[in-house]
Amino acid sequence: MANFDVSKEWVILLPSDASQAKKAAGDLSRYIGLLAGLDRARGLNGLNIGPDPKLPAIVDASEPVSQETIIVLNSGGQGPEHNGFGWRAGPTRVEIYGESGRGLCNGIYSFLAALGISWPAPGQEKLPHQSTKKTLGANPGFPLICDKAHEPSNYAGSDAVAAPWRRFVPAGKKAVKDILNSIEAFTVWAARQRYDALVFPLADFASETAGQKLRQLRQIAGEYDIAIEAGGRDLSSLVPRSCFFFHRDFFRMAKGKREKAHHFCPTSPGAIRIIGKVGEKLFRAAEGTKVFHLWPDRGAETAWCSCPTCRAFSPAEQNRIGVNAASDVLAAINPDAYITFFEKPGDGGNIPLRKNLFRIEAIPEEKEFPDGRN
Repeated sequence: MANFDVSKEWVILLPSDASQAKKAAGDLSRYIGLLAGLDRARGLNGLNIGPDPKLPAIVDASEPVSQETIIVLNSGGQGPEHNGFGWRAGPTRVEIYGESGRGLCNGIYSFLAALGISWPAPGQEKLPHQSTKKTLGANPGFPLICDKAHEPSNYAGSDAVAAPWRRFVPAGKKAVKDILNSIEAFTVWAARQRYDALVFPLADFASETAGQKLRQLRQIAGEYDIAIEAGGRDLSSLVPRSCFFFHRDFFRMAKGKREKAHHFCPTSPGAIRIIGKVGEKLFRAAEGTKVFHLWPDRGAETAWCSCPTCRAFSPAEQNRIGVNAASDVLAAINPDAYITFFEKPGDGGNIPLRKNLFRIEAIPEEKEFPDGRN
């Protein structure tokens, strides 16, 4: 097992074109300093403990450095969808590479995790326990779980959003509220956990209070190149349930009766019109968002309409009709944005997709606000 000797005077070289990794580089310096402090306090470098440890300096990579022990950070300069990274550690040189600023952040936190540092919840951190440190031998230092790591980008060309980015999708209103009440701490935690995107319901962008907090969160997340995405299991929200009393024809039919719960009637002209009206409002409220998600209701993925017109279409085809209508609205507002929708392979039938739609075959797991108890 390789060791990382925190007692050495490390210097961190940060490229000038990787501003998105500046805060992550600050974390790298801070945690090396904390480990060096633990090392000194426990007297594990021998009887002569020496002076107080100093934080590794962060210098521009273009500047000449005479230091022998260096941590070289490097970025490929690609867009944040290229989130891959690699790193390797030697006795006097550590190299951390990211395909982009986002990838470089991922690489930095992967290296710190390999040192045994963890972040159970926002505002919490755990350093390696004393028993994990080698106290004797020719290679003093904190043990690394591995001395190298590599994770390629899961960017897939034109199907970028179909790739399994690490997305944090809050599980319900309480989780969203808890996040928005601890924006900075949560965002820092998400970066350290290597989340590439944070997903919030469309309705929150349209809310005055939540919308203001989301704009603040977007600014802080941008410091790590973490994307803010909109939607989730929000397809049904494009046809508000409040319409049911006056416009039952907007809603799906089951066993000969119109049902308020789950989705809508995709062949209803009125339903398509309301999708246009509501969709425009919600998409405009999420200004600056590039990726939207319109997934079906949980547990009711195949609960679609059985009215005489809709019977000609399978549930997956009805789903495509609905998301196509929403994609037309988004394309008119923001041609550079796109929508993900859920569909099992081979279920789409003969309904062609709009160009700004991308299929995912697995919906990301929704998560509670992390409180560190699990």
